[in-house]
Amino acid sequence: MIKVNLPGKSDRHVLLNPHLIEYAEEAGEGRTALLLTSGKRFVVTQSSDEIRALIIAYRREIGFPAQEE
Repeated sequence: MIKVNLPGKSDRHVLLNPHLIEYAEEAGEGRTALLLTSGKRFVVTQSSDEIRALIIAYRREIGFPAQEE
């Protein structure tokens, strides 16, 4: 799971399964929209580059093949 911050209060966050992220797109104002394979959409405060780094770190941690590099 990766920890992402939701807009609003700084202590507001969720843990997402990165394998369910279909794509990420910049949503303006320093926000990124994440669309999950379930159709759910999350707007987070991390940039798409930060999300990518979190996903790569998570997959390395669990020993998943590095497909993103």
